[in-house]
Amino acid sequence: MATALLQSGDNQQALNKLQQFLENHADDEVALSLLGSALMRSGDSDRAVRTFRHAAEVHPESSASHADLAFISMQTSNHSQAISSFENATRISPELYPAWAFLGKLYFEAGQYEAAQEAIEKAEKLDPLEQDFHQMQTLMRAENFAKAEETARSMLTKQPGHPRAAFFLAHLASTVGAHEQRADILLHGLAFHPANVSLRRALIGAFEEVAQHEQALKHAQLLVKTRPDYLNYWTLSRALGNTGDHQGALDSAEKAASYLAPGSDELGKVDLLRGHALKILGRRVESETAYRACIHNTPGNGAGWWGLADLKTYLFSAADKAAMEDLANNADESMDQRCQAAFALAKAYDNDKDDGSAFHWYQRANKMRPDIHFSSAENKAFCDQSIERFNRAMLAVQAQPLPNGPTPIFIIGMPRAGSTLIEQILASHSQIEGTMELMTLPNLERAIRLEGGRQFKENYPQSLQHFNPQQLASFGQTYLDNTAVYRTSKPYFIDKLPPNFERIGLLHKILPQAIIIDARRHPMDCGYSAFKQHFAGGHEYSYQLEHIGAYYNGYLRFMDHWDSVLPGKVLRVQYEDMVRATEATVRLLLKHVGVDFEPGCLRFFENKRAVKTASSEQVRQPIYTGSVGKWCKLEDQLEALKDSLGEATLARFQQYL
Repeated sequence: MATALLQSGDNQQALNKLQQFLENHADDEVALSLLGSALMRSGDSDRAVRTFRHAAEVHPESSASHADLAFISMQTSNHSQAISSFENATRISPELYPAWAFLGKLYFEAGQYEAAQEAIEKAEKLDPLEQDFHQMQTLMRAENFAKAEETARSMLTKQPGHPRAAFFLAHLASTVGAHEQRADILLHGLAFHPANVSLRRALIGAFEEVAQHEQALKHAQLLVKTRPDYLNYWTLSRALGNTGDHQGALDSAEKAASYLAPGSDELGKVDLLRGHALKILGRRVESETAYRACIHNTPGNGAGWWGLADLKTYLFSAADKAAMEDLANNADESMDQRCQAAFALAKAYDNDKDDGSAFHWYQRANKMRPDIHFSSAENKAFCDQSIERFNRAMLAVQAQPLPNGPTPIFIIGMPRAGSTLIEQILASHSQIEGTMELMTLPNLERAIRLEGGRQFKENYPQSLQHFNPQQLASFGQTYLDNTAVYRTSKPYFIDKLPPNFERIGLLHKILPQAIIIDARRHPMDCGYSAFKQHFAGGHEYSYQLEHIGAYYNGYLRFMDHWDSVLPGKVLRVQYEDMVRATEATVRLLLKHVGVDFEPGCLRFFENKRAVKTASSEQVRQPIYTGSVGKWCKLEDQLEALKDSLGEATLARFQQYL
């Protein structure tokens, strides 16, 4: 009767009946369990705990009584009691899936990571939804994704946070580019199963996909605590490097290597991480050794060859070039590795001053790039829309300058235009901190886009006009908060992400105190230099000379617009002026920032800070003019770039030849 009353919602009547029954049957296990549940529903958690504890004491070999006490202990935040009771329950009944699953969570939260791993492994073997999982797999193999998704959601209803169901739904989200949704699904799964390594690795991948590197790092650190092994330390090394802690990245790579046997195929991956970290830290000789080890341990690893080539002045032997050509032509290797070998071979010929062979291999390398769509027409339409929307009326409403916190210095422009050199010069000043190419602003723009659509039912950037100054200021504060992990306490810090030239209107509205510097270079030198660079991603236009010209013209249109509607907002620094009249340019830069001249800025090449960009080696050398006008030697081969840029654009830069 009491059960029926509880099911009907008549909690008080159920309490009365149970208390009457227990007057004569004080130790009845079922009645004690029902009473404890009724007391919890009535809000009397203290009596409920006492009831469940009594049941466990008088029925010490009842797994159900111990499980009841464990659940009430979890609800009342008595986690040590919950662990003890679940342990008793699983000792008596080792087949109890919920007990093992909750033990995994509780052990993890208590920092008992090894025990957590053991618990979730036992839970996985007892998964009550095994049949559902196999059904979902069958539907996936049949490519019935809609039904498979329905099954996965049903599994999550039956078992909240079910790891395999969460993993599948996250995978579905990633296939359509819904990376924020992917992260949310995985976070939900981890809330119930925090010791699940597969879910956490997938979450790190989701955060890396949208360049939320600080979040990826947080979870990578938890990952190695959960299971310290080669793969997880390798993941941590990558995450540390992405947040600018390159010494930490190197240390974690060494930890990863310690889990591998001599001669292991995985050593090449670790050597590659070592090479990258050492290069960024300016330890060139050690970096060369690491890249060489990568090539030795994994002969088909084109990334090792490109790592050496990206040192810019590395001299390859004839045997090296033959090995790179063999790899680039090897159809059995992945296209990515072949592509990197081809870029490295092109750079080898470039260093030998064999311009014709270099151009041939740069062309081949770019044709091996992934087939990622870039449309000159779409890029022009995007420029048109942005210029139209970010008019004077839109820009008139902005946040008040934030009273506290550092002042960001944004260095924008085309890649390969001297932005890293400007950064290195400024970062050699005592009051200015260099960071790295931060994705903070693009990520914030995406969040603003979503918030504007939710609040105002309009697309970005139209939605931006509806935010009031206080809301705009909060976005600016979010930017400063999210960049804190990359900086210390200096009054100025640098955010050097060249494509932020598209976001100057947004910067003006949310961070009116921001300082903006446009790094500009002759479009032929700049364009060919971009064509020669193996970018990690995000520069799809760089694969074809025609697209580079179209993109450069779009950049000029953006900057002409900002100069018109925000006069004096942006300081333009021409690369050719910087290398020919360095001190005058440095003084101009420091005056624009608002700091006094320091001679150390002219000795920027002595700065030992980590530099992650493609120009890391060049900025560790004194100023040189050898890169000015290099395109002239290949004028015929670069005809497509000239035609795409057009006579009007080239005429603007005639004085810099």
